[in-house]
Amino acid sequence: MLNDLKNRFDFFIRTHTKFSRKNYQGEVENKESNYVFDILNQYIKPVPQESLKVLDIGSKNWAYVKGEYDFFRQFTPNLFLDGVEIDAYRLYSNLYSRYEAVMFYTKGLEGVNYYADDLLNMRDKYDYIIWLLPFVTPYPLQKWGLPKKLFMPEKLLEHAYSILKKEMLIVNQGEEEAEIQKSLLEQLNIPYKALGIISSKNLEFKNHRYGYIIKK
Repeated sequence: MLNDLKNRFDFFIRTHTKFSRKNYQGEVENKESNYVFDILNQYIKPVPQESLKVLDIGSKNWAYVKGEYDFFRQFTPNLFLDGVEIDAYRLYSNLYSRYEAVMFYTKGLEGVNYYADDLLNMRDKYDYIIWLLPFVTPYPLQKWGLPKKLFMPEKLLEHAYSILKKEMLIVNQGEEEAEIQKSLLEQLNIPYKALGIISSKNLEFKNHRYGYIIKK
């Protein structure tokens, strides 16, 4: 109760003040980008076409955006890549915000847009959706400092599926979360293919990651 009250207060403050330092500097070519490019290359097989519209859900600081961008640009000259993050103004210890980091990572990437917003407000239709580590249990959400009212895995998944045109890749952390994800998909009668353990030579994690492909 007290933790949630604190999370609600902190979330309100950071989403309304939008405080941040400027001129964030990072590495555009990083392990996260290489990892994401690799897993997309393993599991997503787009057909080349004139344009593609792609959504990344829960983008955080979007350090891996170049991996998504470089992958999908192989299949189209006109890529429209959107990222959405409800907690875009979370501050790091150095007082840079996620938003400032995103401005660095997306610089020079044509057709890329980042929305500091709720997924439920996204209304466009997307050819492909990438969703890395969705909150499927309340504990990680609370540990990240988000209010409990934002924990709505079924509603978010249902909405993501409603704006999907072709294919969605969901990646979960750990076997327990993967099983919960599977249950959510089945409860909503969303057809899926379980990919099992997702691995890449570019980046290793303490806990295995598991994937699902959803097709329209």
